[in-house]
Amino acid sequence: MQATKKKEGLFISRRANARFAYEEAFTVRYDDQIVRLIGFNISNGGISGEIKGLGILPERRDVQVYLHNYKPIEARIRWSRGREVGIAFTEDLANHPQIRALVSRIENGEPAVPVT
Repeated sequence: MQATKKKEGLFISRRANARFAYEEAFTVRYDDQIVRLIGFNISNGGISGEIKGLGILPERRDVQVYLHNYKPIEARIRWSRGREVGIAFTEDLANHPQIRALVSRIENGEPAVPVT
């Protein structure tokens, strides 16, 4: 979703979830295709990134997103502009506590993955 401009010159965000910078590699799978990306940002509602190497991600395609070595989350390609894509999670994050915790850590200014 994009911000909209009101007559007074103020921008109102239509985003349902706050987005946070997330510059990590992740993988998207659909059918027998595997596409590697570098993330731009992440939220509780989805992730955006840039395709690295070969591959395409057509809009409205259902996919599985693999972040770190967590179990994959079901998602859908919302938009695609060249090599940049926006992906909406279609599965409830209640089923993915590790991803929910990842977004929480980033929101609090902590590393995406806890240091062990």
